[in-house]
Amino acid sequence: LGDVYKRQASPRPLFGHGLVYAVTGHRETELWAIRPSGKGNVTDSHVVWRYAGKEVPKQPSPLLVDDLIYMVSNEGYAVCVDALSGERVWSERIGGNFMASPIYADGRIYVSSMQGETTVMKAGRTFEKLAENRLPSGCLASPIVTGKALILRTKTHLYRIEAP
Repeated sequence: LGDVYKRQASPRPLFGHGLVYAVTGHRETELWAIRPSGKGNVTDSHVVWRYAGKEVPKQPSPLLVDDLIYMVSNEGYAVCVDALSGERVWSERIGGNFMASPIYADGRIYVSSMQGETTVMKAGRTFEKLAENRLPSGCLASPIVTGKALILRTKTHLYRIEAP
């Protein structure tokens, strides 16, 4: 995996389906699916597939849910990729700029922008925006879920949002 680490962006890698999913690059990022066996530089022998596109992030980490990988780029493109084949399932421009990673809870994907917009999408093979909410200050940190509450840290406040 020598080449992957030389070209590693800041998103954290994922593991699932017997594969490591890692974002590589800096200016032009790619998502690689890699078999984690072998020794030394296994770039040519163990990379199962590569996904390149404007949707691959430089900072936000990808999210693996079942057989699908969800990503949001720094520039506001959301994409869903099949984790087994690397084929794009859907791609949409959701707007905003992103540093925070998407999270998954209760069948939904949540992603918060630097402008303070949180977009809620339905997890699945079809893009469906369920909601868009705005907080007065932008989000740089990834949200978390605890129980039925969503915790969001903006540039100025900490919010706990929970349905009654």
